[in-house]
Amino acid sequence: MRIDVFKSPELMATILAIRGLDKTIQKQIRVHSKALATPEFKKELAERSNTRLESAVIVNTAVVSVSNQNMRLQSAAKGRALSGGLNPKTDYAAVEFGREQKPVTYQRKSKKGGSHSVTRSMPQIKPRRSKGYVFFPAVRNYIPRAASLYVQTTVKTIAKALEGVQE
Repeated sequence: MRIDVFKSPELMATILAIRGLDKTIQKQIRVHSKALATPEFKKELAERSNTRLESAVIVNTAVVSVSNQNMRLQSAAKGRALSGGLNPKTDYAAVEFGREQKPVTYQRKSKKGGSHSVTRSMPQIKPRRSKGYVFFPAVRNYIPRAASLYVQTTVKTIAKALEGVQE
């Protein structure tokens, strides 16, 4: 999801103001914005996650990166596979969007030589929802807050720089 800054004079003014600043002040804006945005974004995700699987795949891998032009909200893009073998980078879709709830039936052989059919229903994965369960609803709700945070951080950092306060 993206915010169109051309429709918001405040965001456009913020980006233009950042471009004209000294490199050290630009860096301070990026660092402060990231420090403020990351915990709030993770909190937003945590409020929407209901299972340990969602927490492990989506909440624990959430990352906020800030540049002079944007703020990127990501999840399941970094990190390594979980202890059970699930790799968040490739298998996040089943956790975020669910899966078809068709039970899977297969034949299984017993140790004594007989066979029987087994039906698995995958109850740990939610039913399919195209709008997502955790990440996408959280991002839709958090984007206005992120934009506001970015503008406020920029204004405060510029004001502190004009006053001569170093951080």
